[in-house]
Amino acid sequence: MMKIKKLLLGAAVCGVVGFFTIPANAIDVEIDATLAISSAFTVASTTNIDFASIDFAASHSGVIQYGPDGNSAVISGAGLTPSGSPVAGQISITESAATLDISCDASAMISDGAMEVDISEIVWDTAAVAPTYAGAANTCSGLGAGVVSIDTSIVANNNPVLNIGAELSFDADELTGSATLDTSTGNGDPITFRIVVQ
Repeated sequence: MMKIKKLLLGAAVCGVVGFFTIPANAIDVEIDATLAISSAFTVASTTNIDFASIDFAASHSGVIQYGPDGNSAVISGAGLTPSGSPVAGQISITESAATLDISCDASAMISDGAMEVDISEIVWDTAAVAPTYAGAANTCSGLGAGVVSIDTSIVANNNPVLNIGAELSFDADELTGSATLDTSTGNGDPITFRIVVQ
């Protein structure tokens, strides 16, 4: 009789364990996602300014202007004659729909480590046909100063090209011998353009 009771008790315990249940809960969780996009923006200095050559007399000084169209002209002084084939600078911008704020150095310098010639003024334009120096629409007045805004969402302004000219100022009799002066030698200082996308 005692043995039978033990078996029944064992069965009862198994029953409790086997049929005990826990209610299941399911929760869906959502997470938000955002993505900010803008059109591709690239800037390339496609052509550096090449002032070509200057012939000078023993006594010389003055100012020579090189237009965004690549043409040069002596505007003051004496004993200076530009020669060769000057090349204007160009910066190409790819931007499909934004406002570009453009500013640039007011001056720079070319040097060979001994002689130095001031780039005393820089001008630029986005005209399809590059203008003469006098015809350039914009004169650089320093980075962040005299900002010119271009709305590239206007079809005529899509992917603008900046045509760049500059002015060289020669002090009295500062040139000697034969040399090549550039912005990366000695105290040379390059022309910097700043383009901010709004």
